[in-house]
Amino acid sequence: MATEKADVVIVGVGAAGGVLAAELGKAGMKVIGLERGPRLATKDFAPQDELRYFQRQDLRPDVKRQPVTWRANPNVRARPLQTMSYGNQAGGGTVHYGAVSWRLHEDDFRTRTKTIERYGAKAIPENSSLTDWPTSYAELEPYYDRAEYELGVSGRAGNLQGKKIEGGNVFEAPRKREYPLPPLTPDQSGIVFDEAAKKLGWHPFPTPRAIISQPYNGRPGCSYCGFCQAFGCHVGAKSSILVTKLPEADATGNFKLITGAMCYRVNSDNSGRVTGVSYYGPDGSSDNTIEAEIVIVSPFIYDATRLLLLSKTEKFPNGLANSSGHLGKHIMTHIRSRVFVAFDDRHVNVYMGPSAQKHSIDDWNGDNFDHKDLDFILGAQISVGPAGLEGGPIAAAMGMPPPPGTPRWGAGYRDFLAKYYTRHTVIAAQIEDLPYAHQTIDLDPDVRDAWGLPAPRMTYDWRRPNELKRTEFIARKMEEMARASGATRIWHTPEGNGAPGGHHEGGVRMGSDPKSSVVNKYGQSWDIPNLFVVGSANFPSQSSFNPTLTIQALAYMTADAIVNRYRKSPGPLI
Repeated sequence: MATEKADVVIVGVGAAGGVLAAELGKAGMKVIGLERGPRLATKDFAPQDELRYFQRQDLRPDVKRQPVTWRANPNVRARPLQTMSYGNQAGGGTVHYGAVSWRLHEDDFRTRTKTIERYGAKAIPENSSLTDWPTSYAELEPYYDRAEYELGVSGRAGNLQGKKIEGGNVFEAPRKREYPLPPLTPDQSGIVFDEAAKKLGWHPFPTPRAIISQPYNGRPGCSYCGFCQAFGCHVGAKSSILVTKLPEADATGNFKLITGAMCYRVNSDNSGRVTGVSYYGPDGSSDNTIEAEIVIVSPFIYDATRLLLLSKTEKFPNGLANSSGHLGKHIMTHIRSRVFVAFDDRHVNVYMGPSAQKHSIDDWNGDNFDHKDLDFILGAQISVGPAGLEGGPIAAAMGMPPPPGTPRWGAGYRDFLAKYYTRHTVIAAQIEDLPYAHQTIDLDPDVRDAWGLPAPRMTYDWRRPNELKRTEFIARKMEEMARASGATRIWHTPEGNGAPGGHHEGGVRMGSDPKSSVVNKYGQSWDIPNLFVVGSANFPSQSSFNPTLTIQALAYMTADAIVNRYRKSPGPLI
């Protein structure tokens, strides 16, 4: 049995947990972090092993040891998902992600209110649980700025203090200053995308990414190797928590990381306060405990929700901190739609350079266009890049399904691939998903993980009228761009079976009312003031943007509130 004491224990040291560990440690608080996987180093990612990282997904959870199950509705049995996108090591998903780093729009924080003001209450689907965030863009902007500069984000501003700037995202919310680093060098796919968008009068720009385009804070700039998404960065140019905040936390002398630790319960006393956590050690021992004044739960949404459900008590029989009954509800994932374009007269080499969402347009995102005569609300961020699989040459080939009429095997497939492998790219939409209370995470009664714990079970199906109409509309916009690109061949991917897409959010939603949310805007439990949950599980609505920069900004805001307010007067942060 191992028992340790700390001021703060953090479960999951990824995008949120890493920021919190560094900031609280710098404030003099003793912090212990628990991480289920190992702590790797930059040298561990060379050479770029496509078999290990792309094929075997080595930086992601082992779906046999750590399953998450999915069912489209309660009338069917859940089956384990075959791939999961989140991380399984110190630094979490920031180690292997594509590093796309968006700020949300101003209106993304008040989508419900703005939709009703512009289109009336009937525009919101009757059974959607869409609600406003309890915080605003203006409140979060200083923390966005801090994350971009402390971590290192490359991009081009499109709205500096209200002044619109061509070449950046003119639809973005106002920022106080330019990005700390210029955008990454465009490749041929970005050039193709920009040319097509401009022909249509749209507004292309380089996607902001937490990959440094030139040396920054002692790290070298990007080498454009092409092995980015699904891979750790072998030069340290990707601004992962592993090379940014964890070294900061170490330097404080106040941080200890325990790897190979699987947390299975948040402990609490008779008063309802949490007292620490229990975890399985790397040797399989189950009676390990950390006692702490503050408990922060910050793994991915499945483990965050499951941990609270597993930690139920007599006071909270439906899960810890769940007096509202909203724990595990309002799940969202991004809906994906892709249009492939291939050329007879130009090489594109889509597999070169950082892979995810290389250049983008925001014209058909959120409420940037008029929905008055449409039967849906919201939209999508549209970008160019590989075929939705991860980076590297093998991924580029495997991610290009042939168009209808082309065989998927044999000489016909060989000839197609030989001709178009270097001459194709993909226009991809990341489509916003609305929250619904019946989209849930609970405990699977039939499937257990390697530690004998019930697997998280997701009940979710994105194929709803509003989402289907939005997806169809966005597909037509991508087809317009495909035709404007001058492509010789254009084709779609199949619609899919309603399974979850990327960037899963919800389950521990934040809000302004304890009756309709689990935590407040700082991730602090309404029921238990010394329990915090920080991550994309908090999101009340989604936007169509990748969530990581917003997760990090929220983590900075929570750390600031703990250091400067909670420590002085422990209790609810209002």
